[in-house]
Amino acid sequence: MNKRKWLGLMIFVLAITMLAACSNKNLSSGDQPPTDSTDQHTNQGTDGNHQENPDGDKGSEGSEGTNGTNSNSGSGSKDTPSDQTDKPSANKQQQTITVYATDDEFMDLQSETTTITFSNVDEKIQAALKALQTDGKKTVALWKKIEFKSWKLDNKGMLTIDVHVPEDGHLGAGGESYAIDALTKTLFQLDEVKSIDILVDGEATESLMGHVSLEHPYVRP
Repeated sequence: MNKRKWLGLMIFVLAITMLAACSNKNLSSGDQPPTDSTDQHTNQGTDGNHQENPDGDKGSEGSEGTNGTNSNSGSGSKDTPSDQTDKPSANKQQQTITVYATDDEFMDLQSETTTITFSNVDEKIQAALKALQTDGKKTVALWKKIEFKSWKLDNKGMLTIDVHVPEDGHLGAGGESYAIDALTKTLFQLDEVKSIDILVDGEATESLMGHVSLEHPYVRP
């Protein structure tokens, strides 16, 4: 009997102990979630407020910064081609010269004024030679049918011009004399040209068209 009582008592005590342990476990597990959820909610709320404002500010600042940069780069890219376009125009120069030619009957040496545009000395000479080959309003160009093959200005101001005279470009004695005078009077208006040497097909010939002797070179008067 004693053994049974002690066994029963031990079982009873063990049962109470297990019941108490289970009860404590449930109580601890039941109290924990409210505390955790409250803390988490509080933390999330605090973190959410902390993160929301900076993100909002950063978003607005980021978008404004990006737009500002794009507008600046856009205006810069628009200004650049404009600057590049203006530079050649700024380098262009103009000069009004008198171009010598003749009348319809090749009876007299006449003149008309024209304005040439150039960026450098080579373009200035080219423009003057082109003007000698162009008919004026009341004049006929004496060099219209003659080809200017090449020209070169040295550092002493001597302009060497190589020409080719085709068959239909030949003139009479009077026309040939007028042509030489027209060339020299027109080109000596250019400050850089101090003397002129006229070559025919690369050679320093005695005459341009067979009537009038050529000087090698012609010197500014």
